[in-house]
Amino acid sequence: MFPPSERSTSKPIILFSSGPTSYELVRYLGSTSSGEMLLARRRYSEVLGSSVIIKRLQEPSDAVARSRLLEEVKLTIQFNHPCITQVFLVRMHEGSPHVVMEHVDGSSLESLLNLAAMRREPLSEEFAAYVAGEVADALVHAHMLSDAEGRPLGIIHRDVSPRNIHIGTQGHVKLTNFAVAYSKMDGRMSTVGPLLKGDIAYSSPEYLLLHPLDARSDLFSLGVVLLEMVTGQHLLDLPEVEEAMHEAGDPNTVQASLESEEQSWVPASQMAMRMERFRPEHLERATQALSAAMKAIITRALQRDPSVRYPSAMEMRDELWAFLGGQGRCYGHREAQREIARIRGDAMRRGSGAEIPEEDLPGDEPGGGSQ
Repeated sequence: MFPPSERSTSKPIILFSSGPTSYELVRYLGSTSSGEMLLARRRYSEVLGSSVIIKRLQEPSDAVARSRLLEEVKLTIQFNHPCITQVFLVRMHEGSPHVVMEHVDGSSLESLLNLAAMRREPLSEEFAAYVAGEVADALVHAHMLSDAEGRPLGIIHRDVSPRNIHIGTQGHVKLTNFAVAYSKMDGRMSTVGPLLKGDIAYSSPEYLLLHPLDARSDLFSLGVVLLEMVTGQHLLDLPEVEEAMHEAGDPNTVQASLESEEQSWVPASQMAMRMERFRPEHLERATQALSAAMKAIITRALQRDPSVRYPSAMEMRDELWAFLGGQGRCYGHREAQREIARIRGDAMRRGSGAEIPEEDLPGDEPGGGSQ
């Protein structure tokens, strides 16, 4: 399989059709761990429609991989929420699965955090509360989904991280990539053992301990993201946490057994050691410059014991929304759009005119992992 950009572009390249709709290639975006990403445009006869992302997946190597892919697609296609990227269509074409997804024209939160680092100033508390509140609202929808018989699906995203949160050019927030989500969907195939999925730098303590998970694990991950937005610091990269990890000696048996499916900035064993040695006083020092209300939200979300965290994404969402209301002004997508423009402008001035990317490669969607 070769990049479509190497082919002639003298006339439109139609990737495939589904009923009256054809999908015309716009450009090749690049490769991910499980396939190729294409930007395409819907075409209805001679009329061009909206842009979409098409992920051309590698053909499953065996029956197990095929079952996992089918399971992931069945899960993600059920979501119907404005803050979750939508999967429109899954189609086999030329022997490979093609997933047609919503195109989010904008930037990942990961990119915005990099820009904030360039300008040497964290994101505002209002912007952070807005983004985290929208993600929490998306998690409310995912966590509460049920099957056709009304049985809860027990969905846990397991990879709530800055690279999987996108902010569109109009300021709208989207949570992406449920490819490594856990669920109780009929026929699900469990992955057992110490192989961790997603970006483990944002994992909950219970996940790094190989303990059972519930929806509150996602809330801890969102708390880590929120802390990073408003302080510019990552929970497990705080100097006190790193120092405590180095003083601890060698990893224990469970920590030494851990492996991460995706590479992070330290090995999985060290990430687990840092998490084990994270203490409330470390968080207290990291958040001392924040408002009392924001500090309270982050502190509750980052409780080591799940029973002391927010009991649900709905409660965390409501506190984030109340925080914005308590600031005496409404903060929504238009305000977020203006703040992103300021962040980019500040970063460019600080970076002496360094080129700032306008768009990120979309997140890894169905086919990126398994349960």
